[in-house]
Amino acid sequence: MKKLKQFIKNNYKSIIFLILFYLVVNYELPYVIYTPGGEINMSERISGDNLYNEEGSLSMTYVSLLKGKLPFVGLSYLIPNWDLVEKDKITYKNSTIDETIKIDKIYMNEAISNAEYVAYTSANIDYSITESKCIITSIFSDAKTKLKTNDEIISVDGIKLESLADLQNYIKTKKVGDKVKIIYTRDKKMQEDNAILIDLNGEPKIGISLAFVEKYKTPYNIKIETKKSESGPSGGLITALAIYNQITSSDITQGFKIMGTGTISKDGTVGEIGGVKYKLIGAVKKGAQIFICPEKNYEEAIKVKNENNYDVRIISAKTFEQVLFELKNIKK
Repeated sequence: MKKLKQFIKNNYKSIIFLILFYLVVNYELPYVIYTPGGEINMSERISGDNLYNEEGSLSMTYVSLLKGKLPFVGLSYLIPNWDLVEKDKITYKNSTIDETIKIDKIYMNEAISNAEYVAYTSANIDYSITESKCIITSIFSDAKTKLKTNDEIISVDGIKLESLADLQNYIKTKKVGDKVKIIYTRDKKMQEDNAILIDLNGEPKIGISLAFVEKYKTPYNIKIETKKSESGPSGGLITALAIYNQITSSDITQGFKIMGTGTISKDGTVGEIGGVKYKLIGAVKKGAQIFICPEKNYEEAIKVKNENNYDVRIISAKTFEQVLFELKNIKK
């Protein structure tokens, strides 16, 4: 103990400096930094039985995100395409970044589910549903319920939910102020809640947002690998294209290195994403020859391409079938 006290006495200035340095370096401002991301080759993520090979590749692109620590904030003023973004602009309402990531993981699982459905139906592959989950992604501030994000709804007034439409159609038969008995699971434990329906835009609602996730069985026994660091629904379109390409004999890549982004709905509609600039920059650095992005992000992507004189073909995506048609008809 005497030696420790003497050490501190002799080196207190250095110790104070190190403590202050640590605090400054790790101090986090209410920002994040967007930087160009990379690619995830879906051929390396999809496995199954009797899958077809492809000459080219289909990769989803992503944005790299850094927390707003002082050193990174400083570097964002010096490094091109390191852009400061306010936290509030990338998080869900009343959610922290960590909570937003958890919600985005739910949406990622929903996107994979939608991608499988779209690919199987488009390829006319027989499938069966092995599991269905209706998962809460957010709770409205005026909701009168004890439900929480990530709870899985099992039934409402004894009606087992097979789809989001089941819930929506049933709630339409009720009126504002009515109680509905909700059976749900939280941390694998069955629980019950009597939620009171609230008025949202003149209609009775529970006041929750939901994601519907299904798992499928096909002759190909498709499995899709994900990593803990990954979240969000923006890989849905490329996942659907990659699955389709590996369960059909015609290779839609035609030898091209294809990268892209975009959400996918069960009806095949491609949805808008954030950060297309960083995804395109990252894709070009990885050698993309074709870049696919949602129609609503197309103008921004073209602007980035022209500003940087990128030699890449950009496809504006409205629906899965439209993108499929364009890829099959691209001439080398």
